[in-house]
This record gives sequence, structure tokens and C-alpha cells, in this order.
Amino acid sequence: MSVTAALTALVACGSCCILTATAGLVSDLASSDYQSLATDDLQPQQISVQLQQMDPGQPYGQNQMGHTLDNIDNSNVDFFHQFHLHESSEWPFPQQIDNSIGQISGVSISKDNFVYIFHRGDREWNQTTFFENNVYREKHKGPISEQVVVVLDPKNGSIIKRWGSHRFYMPHGITVDHENNVWLTDVALHQVFKFGPNSEDLLMTFGTAFVPGKDLDKFCKPTSVAVTTSGEFYVADGYCNSRIIKFSAEGRVLLEWGRSTIVTGEMLVPPYQLWIPHALTLAEDKELICVADRENSRVLCFNTNNGTFNFEINPQLFQRLFSVAYSPMAGGLFYVLNDKNMDVITETLAQGIVINATSLEVIGQFHPRDNEFSRPHDMAVSPDGTSVYVVELIRSHIRKFVLDSDIQNKFLNKSVDTLNVSEQELLLNKYNVLENCPGLRENSGKQILLIMLIIAVGLFFTAAIFVTVLIYTRTKSIAHRKDAAFSRWQPRTLNAADGFTLGNIFNKKQRAGFEKLATVEVSEDDDDDDDDNNDLNVRA
Repeated sequence: MSVTAALTALVACGSCCILTATAGLVSDLASSDYQSLATDDLQPQQISVQLQQMDPGQPYGQNQMGHTLDNIDNSNVDFFHQFHLHESSEWPFPQQIDNSIGQISGVSISKDNFVYIFHRGDREWNQTTFFENNVYREKHKGPISEQVVVVLDPKNGSIIKRWGSHRFYMPHGITVDHENNVWLTDVALHQVFKFGPNSEDLLMTFGTAFVPGKDLDKFCKPTSVAVTTSGEFYVADGYCNSRIIKFSAEGRVLLEWGRSTIVTGEMLVPPYQLWIPHALTLAEDKELICVADRENSRVLCFNTNNGTFNFEINPQLFQRLFSVAYSPMAGGLFYVLNDKNMDVITETLAQGIVINATSLEVIGQFHPRDNEFSRPHDMAVSPDGTSVYVVELIRSHIRKFVLDSDIQNKFLNKSVDTLNVSEQELLLNKYNVLENCPGLRENSGKQILLIMLIIAVGLFFTAAIFVTVLIYTRTKSIAHRKDAAFSRWQPRTLNAADGFTLGNIFNKKQRAGFEKLATVEVSEDDDDDDDDNNDLNVRA
């Protein structure tokens, strides 16, 4: 092999090695932090899913039938139990936390995954608690002496913190916002409170203590609060007024909609007539604020900006809806807490129900191991969508339900904006979302710069080697031409019996037979087409 060919091969080999090393580095990074989504139970071809966000131009009141959460053959799939949650065996309750815990009326999950509950201590709400004008009867008892807000560890249920004694009379709803502020409603006080992350730091109070009212500066038994990431918030007000009020982050009233349902015997109730809006949930990715319209047995969703009605969820399973929660997991899921209507004979359980937020179809149910809930009152979903907490009034229980592991593997972190997502695209999406990749260094930009630096250095050395080869080749060519011109070129001459050489094939005068292969080193210019004519002339 000539020196030119050898150096050219060296250049190609070096470039290949550099590119291989760079690709290997990326591959190592990926393989260390991103495992294949395929498992024994879930093959890669089954991972392509159909995830759809609602078209802004499409009427929300129309069910989008036919859009399921995956493209698996539906003939043998029971979608009614597709999203199954089981009661956690590691959660230490539903037995009572301790004797100081009364009726648990509310539950919420912080961004750090801590579980907040709001309970009533020694108080119970019964038929004698309020006068007919909704004024609290038992003000003389004073506020509840127990610490009514309790923070629990989501792993083992251990108590982390307690606070809120000597302040509340009849707790109802609790919401922990994105800044860990705690919002509480008290139906006896007819007030809404905002506490800072330091718990006892009261930041805002809305409504007049013990004074029910219909004005915008008063409430009547408010039930729930929902807070946006921008700080705006909504109040469900509540048992008397059956309305929803939107406030700015500073507490200024922005919108009000809803009125009490007038029971006329009509089968269809207009969307703005509410009968105890008992719980609120936000679906900010869809610009929706949704309410559990308890006695109308339905979930109503409105536009977060202007309060216009979008759609209603009202399957036959619903009887008395105490709570609704939303998770953006798998394109959007509504979790609904349904209780029995004691006036209606039915086989329906007091249970949780899972609704596909796109098709508005029921795709799952969950309930305790002992068959059903006892007076379920509120529900909250963990930030990652894998756990649901339900509180019960009668037994003062809090139960934890966990999404089955195969469903977690199938849908967790796949809430993207595309309709058809392959396994490779999902993998690339996870690669780009660096906060979901604990194996990578926090500042991934350094790794990208390192890879680019390796590529740049490799290209530089490749170019340098190529230029060196080119210069060397041209220099030798010029030197050989000069030698030929001064008759100092001495081509080798072989006898016919010496054997076969490639050079003799082109030498017409020496084709008498095959010649022995030459062992004399040949100059690399023998392969240069530019000097073929000079070589033949010299040999002649």
C-alpha cells in the first residue's frame, strides 16, 4: 500500500473513531439514565399512544368518542377497569390517626408531596348546628381547641406537623397552592383564609365572621378554593349561594357566576344552576375550572378566563358528588368521589371514579378493600398523578390509593401534546426534559459543550492530517517530475523469468509471460495518474 493510501486510511479511521467515541458518549449517557420503556408486560409496539388536547375551536360540550388512551386492540380490553387503583398496604391508616382527630373534612397535597388534612376536632355538623338563616348556633362553644391542620408523611403517614388550634369553628375545605400557602374554608365563620407556608402566618381573610351574605364581600358556608399558578383563585360559595367567585392574586373580585338550583321536576338542569358546589379543581393545561355539583350529580367545567360553560360530565354512575380532582397524567384525568344517595335504591358503591378528560368516558373505579367508602367527603391527587387520598367523615379515616404499577409504566410522564407518540419519541422527550433525568448532571449544558468540543477537536486534527497528506503528495510529485526531466529516473527492469508484476501488464514489449512479483520498493508516484505518460516515456 502506498504512503498516500495509508495516510488517507488513517484520516478516515481517525474520523470514524472520533465520531464513534462521541456517539458512544451520548449512548452511555442515555443508557445510564433512560431504560427502555418495553417490559415483559408491555412490548414496544404497544407503547404508541393517542394523547389529545382539546381543540380550542371545538365545542367542549360534545363528547369526543373514539379517542382512547392507547392504540392497543380494544376488542379484549376492559376500559371500565383500565385505570385501576389499589389501596396502599404501606399506608398505616384507615384506622384513626389518634384520638384528637375528628371528622376529616378536607385533604390536599403540597408540591413537595406532603399530605395536609383539615379536621373538626370535637365538633360535628348535624341538623341543629345552624339556624334557618344559616347563622351558626354554637358560637358560645368557642373555637376548636385541637390543632385542626395536620401534615402527614406520604410514605408512612407519620405526623410531621400540627397547627390551627383556637381559631376555627367548623372546618370544611383545604387547598395547598404552588407556593405552599394553605387556604382554608370555615362554614360556621362563613370565611376563607390564606395562611403562609409558615402555617401560623395569616396572610388574607375573606368574608365577615359568623355573618352569612350574598354580597361579593361575604360568603355563606364556602366549601372549596382553587388557586392558579399565577396566584388568581376561585371560591365555591357554597351551601347557600351556589356560586363561584374568581379573585385576583391580591383578593379583588374579578368574576361571579352560578345560582341556586330551583327544583322544578325538570330532568335537565341548566349548567349555571348549581346545587351545592362542593369542591373545585383546576385543569390549567386546558384552561378549565371544574366543580363537583354535589346534589345535581355532575361535574361542570368552565373557562378559567371568563367563566363560560364548557362541558358537563354526568354518567349514570354519579349520585352525590363530593369531590373532583384533576391530573394532567396521560393527557388528562378527572378523579371523582361519588357517594350514595340514600333516597335511591341502587347497587352503585360509594367509590372513586376515573374519567378520561378527552373523551369524558369512565375508564376506572376504586374503593376500599372492604367494598366501599363510608361518607367520603374530599379527595386529592399527588402531583405525579400516581396516588389518590380520600378522607371519610364518619370514621375519620384517610385512605391512600396507588395507581397500578403497569399503568404507571404505561402512562407516567407521557402527557405530551402530540397524538401519536412512538417509543423512540417518548424516549427523546424524556431526554430533553432534563429535570426528569436524575442521572445527568444538573447543568447539562456542560455536557453538550464537552461533546461539541470533542467533535471540533476531531475535525481539526482530521483536517490537519488531510492537509499534511496533500502537501506531502504534491511535493513528491514535483520532485519525481524533476528527476525524470534530468534522466535520473531509474525504472526497475526485470527479466521475463522473474515473475508477474502489475507494471508489466501495461508494458507491451514484456508480455511474453507471467513474471515473478517484484520485491523492490516502488515509489508511491506509480499510482499517480498525473505521471503515467512521463513514466512510459522514460521506460521507452
